Amino acid sequence: MEESLMNRIAGEIILSKTPGDVMKKWRLLFELGQSELARYMGIAPSVLSDYEKNRRKSPGTIFIRKFVTALIEIDSKMGGVHIRKFAATMKDLSGTILDIAEFPKARSVREVVEAVDGVILAGREGQDQPIYGYTVVDSLNAIKLMDATDFLKLFGANSMRSLVFVGVSRGRSPLIAVKIYPIKPRMVVIHGPTRPEDVDELAIALAEQEGLPFALSLKEDVPSLIRSLRNLYR
Repeated sequence: MEESLMNRIAGEIILSKTPGDVMKKWRLLFELGQSELARYMGIAPSVLSDYEKNRRKSPGTIFIRKFVTALIEIDSKMGGVHIRKFAATMKDLSGTILDIAEFPKARSVREVVEAVDGVILAGREGQDQPIYGYTVVDSLNAIKLMDATDFLKLFGANSMRSLVFVGVSRGRSPLIAVKIYPIKPRMVVIHGPTRPEDVDELAIALAEQEGLPFALSLKEDVPSLIRSLRNLYR
């Protein structure tokens, strides 16, 4: 519950053109004073004030993590009233995220492609890059249910992973989503088209543009695809 809420807040900050406004909004929603929050974060109130007024450049991931962690930890110590309230409004994405795992040791893009009976469509030069996890996503449910802030949940504990979209028609939508989102996966796999030539040309072009290894899995069905990914965990 707390981790999902933290991802939601962090996602809003990352995606906003005025991240300071989002930070201020969440501080006020948690009913925290600027000085109290800054003190818990170990920074001067003036620093937090500058961020909230967008006087400083966009906060980095370390600062955002510290900010979000402080919100959650302070509220937890006060009984977690706000955490429970906000968590109650969050979506259940269990039908969208079909499987997710972090590898205990790095696997290469090449190993993932081989495991899923894949055909590499773009980013062939990146096949030796390390992969530290995977997320299997129901493409149709993702389109219907997820907004931009939910997308962060696909990355699990790290972004150096393979996003595997299943139930895909031609592959354009997943690649457009990956292109516009500021955090990128290490590689993308799609499952649905039965031949490489059925994959949308724009999807392949976008992957090339992003320098992203992009593969089509030819596994017979989704359960066998998931089993093959789980075998990489061993």
